[in-house]
Amino acid sequence: MYKNEIFNIIKVGSIYTATVIGAGFASGQEIAKFFLVYEQRGFYGIILSGLLFALIGYIVLNRVYSHRIRNYDEFLFPMTGWLMGWIVEIISILFMVSVFFIMIAGSGSLVSDTFYIKMEYGIFIMSFICMLILLADIRGVVGLGTLITPVLITGIIAIGIYIIVTRDISVFNSGNILTGLTKNWVSSAIVYVSYNSILSVVVLSGLFPYLKSRKVAGLGGIMGGAMLCVIALIIYLALYIFYPATIHSEFPIMSVLVKYNTAITKVYSLVLWLAMLLSAVTSGYCITERIGSKLKLKQKYTAVIICGVAIPFSSMGFSNLIAAIYPLFGYMGLFMVILILVNGLKDIRSGRDAS
Repeated sequence: MYKNEIFNIIKVGSIYTATVIGAGFASGQEIAKFFLVYEQRGFYGIILSGLLFALIGYIVLNRVYSHRIRNYDEFLFPMTGWLMGWIVEIISILFMVSVFFIMIAGSGSLVSDTFYIKMEYGIFIMSFICMLILLADIRGVVGLGTLITPVLITGIIAIGIYIIVTRDISVFNSGNILTGLTKNWVSSAIVYVSYNSILSVVVLSGLFPYLKSRKVAGLGGIMGGAMLCVIALIIYLALYIFYPATIHSEFPIMSVLVKYNTAITKVYSLVLWLAMLLSAVTSGYCITERIGSKLKLKQKYTAVIICGVAIPFSSMGFSNLIAAIYPLFGYMGLFMVILILVNGLKDIRSGRDAS
């Protein structure tokens, strides 16, 4: 029983981690834009974001377990009320659609480059793969996350450590320092957690079948936040060695690896593709769950529609998404994060353990 409990905690924590580790995270783009620009202070920003992720995961999963919550509606509307709930809902759906289209485009581009086929074919292949996974509903998302997340985490950590150990700053010319997306590292960490929580809370709200006990719920959320913090720190340290040159690249980690190791670059390309696939499937599931429930459509029909629509619309630039759309939705999603924290802390103070 004890081993099963540990396994369930790891599974829940891995699913939480997987909802945040996307292409922007794995490429180093998010770490560069939100933390590296603040140089040494970015380290404290990552620590703060890790603590916030752990706290949000703990609160959300405890509420899901205690209230037997089955979906996002049951989690969101009791906290926000009808009007604010719908505002948050619209913001969430727009963000999910943006992320889904971008990840289909990015992963499709990698498929196109790898197999020397047209970009349109690569996008079609990725849309089809996502559709097959989404047709399996939450089981498909959990199955993919359970399968890919260990590989993804191991790959990112290994590549990050490789860069740190074998650093050779001579391969780069110095670059110009960029300004941050927000005023300081504190606000940057909060905005970073905020927009990532838009997707992660939707996924966490559907994990009740996997929460076998209150301990699994609480520790699973804390573990997810801790894993995110550790991985982000490794990427940050790897990129900081080459700062400020790496901050100008669309794929910062790739810009380091291509300078002096072709074999590792190919491994990284696979890791990045897996990250994009995971981001696409996670956001795709959230879209089908939200739109399907509102329009009274079966999720399998919604999955087919959204994957079909993604083909002509997946054309936005990867770097532009990180720099413009993510901070925008971060500010928009801040209301939801504040509500989660306030409600969770009230429950903890009242001794109800977020129930």
